[in-house]
Amino acid sequence: MELIIALVAGILVAGIGVFFIMRHQLVQVRDQLSSTQQALTNEQQKAIEAEKQLSRKEIELELERKNNEEVRKQADEKLAEQIKYLQAELTNTTQKLLDVRSEKLEQTNRTQMSSIIDPLKETISKLEKEMKDTQMQHGNTTTRLEQSIKNLVEKTESIGNRADRLVETLLYQPKSQGDWGELVVKEMLESQGLKEGIHYVYQPTLRDEKGQTLRNEDTNKIMRPDFILHLDEKEDVIIDSKMTITSYDNYVHAKTDDEREMYAKEILASIHNHINELRRANYAAYIENGRKSADFVFMFIPNEGAMQVALAHEKNLWRDTFLKDRIFIVSEMNLYAALRIVNVTWRQIEQNKSYAKVFPGLFLTLDEMPQNIREHLKYSTTLFEVQTEIYQRYHMKDPTVFYNKEDVWSIANEIYGNQIEQMEPYFVNMSLPGSDATEFLLIRPFTPTEKNNMVAWLAARNDDENYGKLVLFKFPKQTEKQA
Repeated sequence: MELIIALVAGILVAGIGVFFIMRHQLVQVRDQLSSTQQALTNEQQKAIEAEKQLSRKEIELELERKNNEEVRKQADEKLAEQIKYLQAELTNTTQKLLDVRSEKLEQTNRTQMSSIIDPLKETISKLEKEMKDTQMQHGNTTTRLEQSIKNLVEKTESIGNRADRLVETLLYQPKSQGDWGELVVKEMLESQGLKEGIHYVYQPTLRDEKGQTLRNEDTNKIMRPDFILHLDEKEDVIIDSKMTITSYDNYVHAKTDDEREMYAKEILASIHNHINELRRANYAAYIENGRKSADFVFMFIPNEGAMQVALAHEKNLWRDTFLKDRIFIVSEMNLYAALRIVNVTWRQIEQNKSYAKVFPGLFLTLDEMPQNIREHLKYSTTLFEVQTEIYQRYHMKDPTVFYNKEDVWSIANEIYGNQIEQMEPYFVNMSLPGSDATEFLLIRPFTPTEKNNMVAWLAARNDDENYGKLVLFKFPKQTEKQA
């Protein structure tokens, strides 16, 4: 019995031990479960917070997108308003210019017509008086009067026709013939950003070393060229405008080939007279203030039609006048090309001055540049772009070919990505034809208009004594010549 009791007691003690052990393990499991639940709760809280942040970001991005759209919309509206304003200003400016020119045209026409009508009125008055005085006379007197009236009518019609023609001409040239050419030159200068008093001088009075006004020996007129154009800070060129209107107007309205031929010769004679006047004036010899004069002068003819008529009858007029008299006959197209190059030159000069002001003492003259640096000079790509663009037309030396645009070139195209783009000037190391030496060149190729085969390329040399020289290489003849 005691054994049984002891056994039962042992079992109870063991059970109690197991109970406490199981309870302890249960507490540990419960603590672990609580820690796990807390960690899970923390992770859930972090996830909720991250989701909130993500939502805020999405809201912020949406607001930013809407703000960007609103800003872009406002910018577009502002740009549209500016464009509309500029268009209105341009329209107003154009209208004002037209009004001014119309007023001057009307004034000119009144003056011209007065010179025609006033004598006509006087003649009619005399005729009326004659009719009253001879009222009682008939027969031969009547016949004579009728003939006089007939002649008068014919003269009146002739005068009216000529007046109409004059008005038609002046519609395109509202100023007087002499002033019109000067006005065209001045507008072209201003269109290129060239300013009076800085880049050119308008109608300067030439003086000798003693300050005395110079006069033409043949005409005794004061020596006053239309323009002195400053090519750069040291060199000048004369621009003198000459008009050929009357003969050209007659040429246009001629009814027969013989009449046109006669007036064409008059146009040519007028241009030759202008050349002789300009040669005798010798304006270039009187450039003052220590400046250097170019070895040629521009004779500007603001009448493309008259220019073409003259060149059609004297094909070598352009070249012979330049070679013999150093007078370069130019029309609007030629002068515009020259002025554009002058504009680029002055832009480069102003840019260099700005650099010198910002970095005083940093920039030196080319002569002061060390040889090892001069070897790395590069020709201006901006200037070369302008030169190649102009050369697309001005490589043609035959006046007929030039004015008929028979051999116009285009800048070659290239495929860049998926786009066809105009080739930009690029630098390359190569040997020029006929030379074994490798040079550093700036090149741009040409093609015939609306064709893809290369017809020529123009290169600017960069090495030492050849720096700045242009070389034209034409295909397929494989000939090299100085541009």
